Amino acid sequence: MESEFDVKILLKFVEPQFTRNTMNGEFYFAKNKYFIDLEEEQFEKGIGDSEEGVWSQLIKSSDYQIFIPLENGEEFELPFEKAYIKHSYSDLSKFPICCFVLLSLKNDFLYNPDENKFYLKPEIEEKLVEQFQGRDLIYIHNHDEFINRIDKILEDKEIGRMRGLVKYFDDKNESHPLPMDDFDKDAPRTLLYKRKFFEYQKEFRIVLKRPFETDQIFNIGNMKDIALNLEKVEVGKKLPLIYSYKRQNTKV
Repeated sequence: MESEFDVKILLKFVEPQFTRNTMNGEFYFAKNKYFIDLEEEQFEKGIGDSEEGVWSQLIKSSDYQIFIPLENGEEFELPFEKAYIKHSYSDLSKFPICCFVLLSLKNDFLYNPDENKFYLKPEIEEKLVEQFQGRDLIYIHNHDEFINRIDKILEDKEIGRMRGLVKYFDDKNESHPLPMDDFDKDAPRTLLYKRKFFEYQKEFRIVLKRPFETDQIFNIGNMKDIALNLEKVEVGKKLPLIYSYKRQNTKV
């Protein structure tokens, strides 16, 4: 079935000891350094990334030459097929990030016409369970109101932010999608890009647009009117993400 509509599904996977605080409106923004350092122990599960905020350019031998200077003043050309030039700013490690999963009913689910239900694609479900097993699944069903509350608390504190679905790119075969001039003008924008290895995460981020020395916590008020705590994520147990639809009754 080619769906004529789409629904965005915003999820937060929370360690059980923090579930009550989260449902009470407390959201934790970890400095980017946390995700950089986490790669060493969690990279295989796709949780940490040492190249968070790194801008890269792919150069090929068909377009560029690489030389090293010699003591006699001459240059020696190095043979290569492709190489990468990488840039980053040390302060990017201090920019706090709050991470979510944002699914698309149209792109991330399969429709079963016999049951009139949408089921999460098995490969996406498998990866989410692998990464978040043991955590509680919080479904933010009114994400517009959630964003409004986040915006208000940050505006009251005069903290700039940016948000969006992370864009994934093939860092082995292409340059960073963000033009270098844009990187130089607004380096934190790279925090909304990640390597293709992580694309199954379907990550949505809110990034604070200034560096902090410590992680930040903000309370937006009780979440019970806009979110549900579904249940703990466990291996071998289906995620409770099944959707159906029907037309509303119309009056003539």
